[in-house]
Amino acid sequence: MTHHIDELSKSLADESMSRRQSFRRFGAALAAALLGPLGLQTARAGPQDRCRAFCNQCPRAQRSRCLTACHACNNDPSRLCTDCWTYDCCVSGETCCGNTCRDLSSDFDYCGACNVSCDDPGPYENGACVNGQCKYWCVEGAVVCDGECSLLDRDRNNCGACGNVCPDETPLCSGGTCFGCPGSQTNCSGECVYLSSDNDNCGACGFACVGGFNCIDGECV
Repeated sequence: MTHHIDELSKSLADESMSRRQSFRRFGAALAAALLGPLGLQTARAGPQDRCRAFCNQCPRAQRSRCLTACHACNNDPSRLCTDCWTYDCCVSGETCCGNTCRDLSSDFDYCGACNVSCDDPGPYENGACVNGQCKYWCVEGAVVCDGECSLLDRDRNNCGACGNVCPDETPLCSGGTCFGCPGSQTNCSGECVYLSSDNDNCGACGFACVGGFNCIDGECV
């Protein structure tokens, strides 16, 4: 092998080039020939798959599903919301909360931050998340009594006027007037019913007949 290289070097040398220079040129050409394909292979490999690097944080058994979800999310792991078991792809304006994308500017249960949930509105209120803040306002026809919304025609605590509470003997409010249930009817959560025949209040308030049973004489049969 050395003999052949030496002969090749002699053939490459000319009057202006020393034998040592010839060897150097030959060595550079040989290195380029051997390393060239490796460089081409590296170039062909391209940049690292961001989705694969992201999904390597998941357990091995979940990585395939994670890759599929990430590639479906425009190959952008920054938009992929996951706990490695469930997946969601966030769009512009959404924030990843746990494993679900949320619009913090309008989501009532995730208002302004992932851990902020708006309180349920009162009985005569509406509520919404507006620009990341919980907002409340009275329903149509309601007025504010002691800081709370009230419908004066039906609110037993503000019947006909703010602060007018219906007494126990006439605990219901209708049309702004307190009244009691007539005859054998019973007041169940503000509604007068016959416990002997009401399927939702059979024999007692709140006891409902289910599974095709009907209320007869206060029993589900």
